[in-house]
Amino acid sequence: MIDNAAIFMQSGHNIASERISSVNDNTMRSHFHSYFELFYLEKGKRAVVAGERSYLLGPHEFIIFPPYTMHHSFSEPDVAFARIVLYFAPDTIPEALELKLRQETKPHAIASTQQQQDFYNQLCALMAEQDPQNKEDFHDVALHSRLNLLLISALRHESKDVAPQSEPKIAKIVQYVHNHYFQELSLDDLAEKFFINKFSLCREFKRFTMCSFVEYLNKIRVLHAQRLFVESDKSITQIAIDVGFGSLTHFERVFAQHTHQTPKKMCQQMRQLRDKSPSI
Repeated sequence: MIDNAAIFMQSGHNIASERISSVNDNTMRSHFHSYFELFYLEKGKRAVVAGERSYLLGPHEFIIFPPYTMHHSFSEPDVAFARIVLYFAPDTIPEALELKLRQETKPHAIASTQQQQDFYNQLCALMAEQDPQNKEDFHDVALHSRLNLLLISALRHESKDVAPQSEPKIAKIVQYVHNHYFQELSLDDLAEKFFINKFSLCREFKRFTMCSFVEYLNKIRVLHAQRLFVESDKSITQIAIDVGFGSLTHFERVFAQHTHQTPKKMCQQMRQLRDKSPSI
């Protein structure tokens, strides 16, 4: 399924939303992006995986993925669902709100039915404001204001806890990959360490992450390389080594494959942005 909201973001916009209804839309691989994502389930049930944790969402529940958080979602076969995705760049919201949202990678299940409806109405109003046909005065100001009020509501409303689904073995393995991505890792090593058949591990890893082991490991390494572009002034060669690549050539090839940019170009862009906005 084409993610039109993501295309909208890639074309230079800093807020984009889209309503999607589907069945068997389970092909999305684990991925990350440089902006926040609010994933709101209108109807049906949908499993979402954030890093090494999996949650089952019901109607009117939502989760906010911070930038550079590996995630994907899926449903049981032939189960219809409807969801709203809202993307927004970090610099569209106040710094204090951004910092709080970066700590909130868990589902929100608003306890009060009235507050659920209020939040949903705010989300729909934001989508209406974002409509390209909207030519009202102060359109951009209104859009940014609605976004900030929506996010404040998300944090203010009392929410019920949504416990992670029990995925003991594979969740521990994925967590291990997140913690040791910079080391030499292989399916053989993980199978031996976690006392699991290699072929079963390969199958379960792909079921949980929607990626092969090598693809997922490379995505994690590319993710951390992008973070180091901003958080350090290290050379690209040193960053390639730090995130686990054995050679600069291999790093450049994998990086371009996942981002469609060279690491040099992206590093320059991200550091220029960082130096203009020290809070990033």
